[in-house]
Parts: sequence; structure tokens; C-alpha cells
Amino acid sequence: MTRNTAIICETNPFHRGHKYLFDTVRAQNDGIITAVMSGNFVQRGIPAVLDKYTRARILLENGADLVVELPYPWCAAGGEAFAAGGIAAAAGLGADVLAFGSETGEGDMLHACAEWMDSAEYRTKMLAAEKADPETGAAALHDRLTREAGFSLAPNDKLAVWYLRQIRAQKCGITPTPLKRTPHTETVISATKIREKLTAGEDITPYVPAETAEMYRNAVFTGPSRFAALAWTYFRLFAPAEAENGEKSGLYRRLLKTAGACTDGENFFERAATRKYTDARVRRTALFAMTAVPEPDMLPVPEYTILLAANAKGREYLKERRKTAAFPILTKPADRDKLPPEAQKQYAWLEKADRLYTMCTDPVGEADRFVRMKPVIQGLI
Repeated sequence: MTRNTAIICETNPFHRGHKYLFDTVRAQNDGIITAVMSGNFVQRGIPAVLDKYTRARILLENGADLVVELPYPWCAAGGEAFAAGGIAAAAGLGADVLAFGSETGEGDMLHACAEWMDSAEYRTKMLAAEKADPETGAAALHDRLTREAGFSLAPNDKLAVWYLRQIRAQKCGITPTPLKRTPHTETVISATKIREKLTAGEDITPYVPAETAEMYRNAVFTGPSRFAALAWTYFRLFAPAEAENGEKSGLYRRLLKTAGACTDGENFFERAATRKYTDARVRRTALFAMTAVPEPDMLPVPEYTILLAANAKGREYLKERRKTAAFPILTKPADRDKLPPEAQKQYAWLEKADRLYTMCTDPVGEADRFVRMKPVIQGLI
């Protein structure tokens, strides 16, 4: 069957660094490229700046042959659950290779760190660190331990290690291929910097590929303020004393208390954050509570995905894949009724998140907007 290289991504938004990654993979690949892309919410616990179908169309125009969704809540999870969901979806699509950006591009170092994190030594040290320093969050403690073990990991290196661990844990036979990220320049900047420019009302077209600049000029971007206001309102007026998703942590209680003390939602997340609870952790906990979804770290991997976009090569690959694979790939909402019971339960979580996303846009969209949307298909005769 055709060689399939997967790239797990958020593209929030797509920029020149992403273009470099897809171009590099395309130059090395005579098969297809499958993008496993986050849905309408992303890892930082925020709504994506553009909806999932718009972002999928951009990926299709910049090197992807097939774009499928990394479903909610895994798309909005921390590194471990995000990687678990992404690897499961890539394996379900029959990926042979996983290509990913890395600041170092040093495969041996990344593999060594992954093996160390799987060791009893790491688990013992992590438990001891959590007991000795309960006011510091797990992510910060993990960073401290990896540095002490001799591993210096930048953000994408950290995610790469999670990918390696999940490939091994899920025994899916995918070959990991780290690619050294292109260095930042005046026009190659991070997605975080681009989102900051969007929030400030600045023009971002110098920082995105020329072929997508026109689409960005005409796009309506989703800002963080509306989501913060919705979360503040929820915790101030509607949140139960104990979360419907089973969350009973001190962070959930802190969100309740902070919402009562805030007079608006503008600084709600910032005021709730502490040394132990990062901004991203705060937003994720709020998001999962608002959608009554269990913390993804406590969940098995996703058991389905959604087709967001495909060209002729991608459609032909899917046609062949479906003859031998059981992993469900939904192309229209009605197909959800054919899913196994557990996958139907997971799909209901995604529908909640999509309805919440429609409230984060300006203007607010219809609640069932994404139920009615169809994949972006190129190359139809």
C-alpha cells in the first residue's frame, strides 16, 4: 500500500515554519502526507484562531494529501494525552512514519530521554519530587528532573519525547522521524507570537506563506477574550460545587473562588493561575469542566477520527485503507450512529466542544454549524 507519513499538528495558525516542515517531508516522500490536526480547541486550552475546516483547507493547499481530526478532548490535552491521541489516530490511518519538528533534531537524544522517562528511576524521582514540593506543578517538576538527568528539552523536543513514548506504548510500528526546525527569523516566528499580533490587531501576512496570505486577510479570527468571558460566566453562575466531569481538584475549587472574586472575565484565567497551576492548565481544566468531559489523562485513546480534507491522492488512499482497516473515519455526522458505543460517547464530547466554539466566534455561529459541515475535497471530476 502507499507509504503514509503522518504529521500531528495544530497549525494555530499555519505559518512559514509549518510550511518548511511540510515541504521537507514532501521532498523526502513519494507517498501521501496525512495531517492529524487538532479540532476546534488546541493544546493550550483555547479555541483555535480559525475553525478546523478552514485550517484543514490551508493544510491541503500546503502539502497535505489527507487531513483528519485529532478529536476533542485529546486535542486540548497536555503533552502526554495529546501525543496519545495523535499517535492513535495516525496508527488508525495506517501511518508508516511520523515526522515531527524538533529544536535539536537529535533522534538519539530524544530516544534516550524517552527510555529514561519510562524507567522506574524516573517514576521514583517524580513521586519524591511531588511529595517534597507540592506547590510546584508536575510539568515544572518534570522539567527539573529532565535537566538533572542531562536532557535539555525545548518545547517541541518535549512533545517529540511524548510521541516516542506513545509509539512504544501503543506498539503501532510507526517509524519516528525528527526534523530540525527552521530557526526563527524576522518572518519565521512562532504561532504564539502570531496569535499575539492577531490579538493586537496587527497584520500577520508577512509571517505566513504567500499562497495563504490572501485567505488570512479575509478570515475572521477567534480571539481569547470571548472564551475567557464564557468560562468566567460559567464558573460564576452555573458550575456545580463538584464538576460534572468528576474533577475534584484544588484547581477546580480555585476557579470557582476566582470567578466569584472577578468582576469580569478579562483576567479570569490569569488570576486563577499560580506557580503550581499554569495558565494552560487553568484553561484546560475550565474547558473540560464546561463540556463535562473527563480529564484526557484518565481516558483511553480516541476510537475514531473525522475526515476534514482530502485531495485525489488522499481519497484514493482512504478508499484502499477502508477495505482492510476497522478504525472509523467519519465523513458526515450521520455516520456517528454507526460508531461503536464507546466511540459514540467520545463523539458526543466533540459535539459539545464544537457548540462551545461557535460561541467563541464573532459573530456567534449557529450551534449546529459543524454538524452540517462537509470535508474539503479537492480533485473531484
